[in-house]
Amino acid sequence: MFLSRRRFLQASVGLPGLALAGCRSADLQLLLPGNTVPAPILRRFQDRTQITVQLDRAAGLVDSSRLLLTEDPSRLPNLLGIGDAWLQSAIASGRLAPFNPNHWRHWTSLPQRWRQQLRRDRQGVPSEAGEIWAAPYRWGTTMIAFRRDRLTSPLQDWTDLWRPELRGQLILPDDPREVIGLTLKRLGWSYNQANLAEIPQLEPLLAALQQQVKLYSSRNYLQPLLLGDALAAVGWSADILAALRRDSRLAAVVPRSGTAIWLDLWVQPQGRVSEVFSDRWIDFGWAPTIATQFSQLGPAASPAILTAAAVAPVDANPLQIPPTAVLDKSELILPLPEAVRDRYLALWQTMRQG
Repeated sequence: MFLSRRRFLQASVGLPGLALAGCRSADLQLLLPGNTVPAPILRRFQDRTQITVQLDRAAGLVDSSRLLLTEDPSRLPNLLGIGDAWLQSAIASGRLAPFNPNHWRHWTSLPQRWRQQLRRDRQGVPSEAGEIWAAPYRWGTTMIAFRRDRLTSPLQDWTDLWRPELRGQLILPDDPREVIGLTLKRLGWSYNQANLAEIPQLEPLLAALQQQVKLYSSRNYLQPLLLGDALAAVGWSADILAALRRDSRLAAVVPRSGTAIWLDLWVQPQGRVSEVFSDRWIDFGWAPTIATQFSQLGPAASPAILTAAAVAPVDANPLQIPPTAVLDKSELILPLPEAVRDRYLALWQTMRQG
């Protein structure tokens, strides 16, 4: 996941094709980005259900999303894993088939606001009258990693990114929605704020943040931190939690004023729907015991680890599953109207030129 979760169109050009297995003898075919589902979960599913699974692996979310939009549909598996940032494009392409959530016993145990935001119209825009086009299988947050051994005090919230000691020592995602979004969050606004003109403090604050930045990177952004070339980096929890296990000099925080939530999703291509087997696999991942095991085995959590009210378990690792008070202030980054997207990009370009 070291490639930006939100830069598919720019990053996908020139990526080598993934050789999908031609065998269709298995009951269920999956295309999984990397190792985003722990192997014991897959083995337990096959042992318990006697459903045979053919698994292909893509290098990451960009590869699997590109294949969905470019590959011959007859060569695609029954389910592909993609990131939530690509859901709108995937729906609008006409290449997806919607799910029937009535087939999922555990669907209503997922946080209600996530279920609502996955209900989209055929342009991929959230709509109460829309259909369910994706099923989340893991989630995480945007968080801050920092060198605990080199800072005078720990970082705790977005406002700390403007601390004088971080001048020229900060790595930010090469992503306007994440960077402008965290600045909006610092000011008490939403990542999905439509009218940026009503926030006069935003542009000066972005200009000041630009002075803190050593580099913008959504790929390999933790390496400079590990090498001592930077003091802090903003990135994604699955990457950062894995790095914390390897290097005790690093610490991390989920900003207490709230952050962005990302989802990794199962989608089903048109013409490859296998309702009985696909629905059983998806629902299996949300069963309480499986959701707990999934969350214990990897750096990202199952969405079913939360209750429908999005309450964090009492004994949860707060870096993997933030406290309810933080979750309540956090949000998915949602599609914006074209005119609003243009305003974000213009503000991004102004910031980067400062």
